[in-house]
Amino acid sequence: MVNNKILWCSLPTFSLTTKYMIVLRRVFLSSLLSILAVAFWLHSPVWAISDVNGRDIFNSALENIRQQNYQEALVGFTQVINLNEDLVGAAYSDRCLVNLQLQQYLDGESDCTIALQYNSDNLEARLNLGLTYYRLGEWEKAIAEYNEVIKRDRHDYRAYYNRGLAHFALKDYPAAIADYNLALMSNREITEQQKTLIYSDRGVTYVILEDYQNGIINFNQALNSEPNNYSAYFNRGCAHHRLKNYIAAIEDFTQVIQLNPDLTQAYVNRAILHHKLGRNNNAFEDLDIALEQYKQQGDDFAYQQVLAFKEAIIQSRPSQFA
Repeated sequence: MVNNKILWCSLPTFSLTTKYMIVLRRVFLSSLLSILAVAFWLHSPVWAISDVNGRDIFNSALENIRQQNYQEALVGFTQVINLNEDLVGAAYSDRCLVNLQLQQYLDGESDCTIALQYNSDNLEARLNLGLTYYRLGEWEKAIAEYNEVIKRDRHDYRAYYNRGLAHFALKDYPAAIADYNLALMSNREITEQQKTLIYSDRGVTYVILEDYQNGIINFNQALNSEPNNYSAYFNRGCAHHRLKNYIAAIEDFTQVIQLNPDLTQAYVNRAILHHKLGRNNNAFEDLDIALEQYKQQGDDFAYQQVLAFKEAIIQSRPSQFA
């Protein structure tokens, strides 16, 4: 599991930076995984059945998904399955979606597998099954499912994007970038929010490859689509820092703080940049805020690290974080 308390994107060991950026990526892309890989089933046609009650239960369960009432949706789809009506295949597919939302991945795998037995061309079930494998850390299996989707529909950007995530997890970064490119080249309509997330993911991948300029270009594109995306500002700040564009990095972390004042890492990163520029009073202001936030969070390890950094500045010793 990735450590979500990496503090300084300026640390010499780049892996610490990328780990934090990956955390941001996963936090902000988890919603896209749901949007791209599962939610589209909601727009599929409702199959005709003879039992009006079964149809009503099915449609009610779909409405519960829309309202994020996942436990109620789970009960509804189970009732439809037990009725053994014509909607049973669709109910398994949608129950897979619900199990994913409830983080019941093994149940989701089972439901999607059964749904595909009813209809091997059910692209939503394949996307959901791929996402299930991704969440279970079985990335090769996830890629295999996305490949099957692409065979059936080469314009499905969701499959390219999700396959890119799996390649990223396998550290095949060039393949991940290639898939993000294909997702963005799709002739299907992609919302601005979805573009933002794909650009951000591609930017993070470029930064891991130490191609900071292309990383910044992608974060710029993400921010053009969604100007208040603070993860893109944070990651762009790290890329600017790596290029020693300290003023630009400070501006990015300032944007992060304005959009999300509780993101403590941004204060620490900005403090380090102020210190590099000889602005120690500004650095102390940011470090004091970070210390107070870590104290409130009960994160003693991070608190002690920030305190040590502040004391090193006060005593004019070379900082281990510089």
